Amino acid sequence: MVEDVVQVDEMRQPLTRRDRPMTLSQVMADVDREGAKELSYLLPLATGFQPLDDMLNGGMRPGELMILGGTFGVGKTIFGLQAARNVAQASAQHGAVYVCYEHDPSHLMSRLLCLESVESCAPHEALTLSKLTQLANGRSNGDGLISQLRRTPRHAQVLAAMDAYASRLLLVGASGVHGDLARIREWVEKATAQGTRRVLLVIDYLQKIPTGRTDLGSEVEITTHVAQGLKELAVTMGIPIIAIAAADLAGLRSKRMRLTDLRGGSALQYEADVGIVLHNKHDIISRDHLLYGAGQAEEMREWVIISIEKNRAGIKEVDMECRLDAAHFRLDTHGRIVRERLVDERAVLA
Repeated sequence: MVEDVVQVDEMRQPLTRRDRPMTLSQVMADVDREGAKELSYLLPLATGFQPLDDMLNGGMRPGELMILGGTFGVGKTIFGLQAARNVAQASAQHGAVYVCYEHDPSHLMSRLLCLESVESCAPHEALTLSKLTQLANGRSNGDGLISQLRRTPRHAQVLAAMDAYASRLLLVGASGVHGDLARIREWVEKATAQGTRRVLLVIDYLQKIPTGRTDLGSEVEITTHVAQGLKELAVTMGIPIIAIAAADLAGLRSKRMRLTDLRGGSALQYEADVGIVLHNKHDIISRDHLLYGAGQAEEMREWVIISIEKNRAGIKEVDMECRLDAAHFRLDTHGRIVRERLVDERAVLA
């Protein structure tokens, strides 16, 4: 089994071989020998969100680990699932694995139906969880929900859009008992075995990954072990990983959550190549802007701020914003740089 994994890693990482010293001359010759076809594997994998991908110099690269934090209900799962969908949709050579310890695959599929309906239907025809429940409960001919939607012209195009990438998006309803790092590796290998050349792995969420080790007593030790394991998985398999992380109590109570407020100590900050924290704009906008009027203040609740606090490959200390369509589990992929003043000063990891 170990030998098979090594063979897979060597195949997926022709230009980034590890545990083997190479002179610069050998690396240059290796790059030249592999050619442009293999070099394309090292190009960034776009998340589909702008201007975030621009700030990441095109997206996430093989071996990179993104830690994504934020308060309850701010849109972390929406971001993660939509990024996985964006990657799988972008190319027949792309795939994604979404490992979720919070929701089962049928719920994640329902979220994707709502998202795709906004892309394909008129606004008043877009699906919501409430509409899907009504359709599921109202069927009388014994057909399943998906078959029922396919027979409706306005929804058939939603299913057609999902069919285009459905075989390349692996949804895993993981448990806190069996969903350890070894199983996650197996799930990624299953995705790559289907012929997908480039895969994004999303973990929702990191602190739920079991370790199976009794010698790790504190949460800091457990989180350190898991964070290091995810980084090693990203590097050895040559894939980018987005790992959603929960905040500690102090972070939930703070005026503005930071990367340092995520549960598990400093390991998350140091292992991450990219550290992002999501905020509801209304919660962290300077009070001066909230005095313009109640209408404008309420509108700010519809925007999610994406704060890049760490970025090894590009610009950091940048705040972007995207409009949130919570009813359809969707963030507008065309965002913008935040122009207003936000609460408190930054304290970021160099």
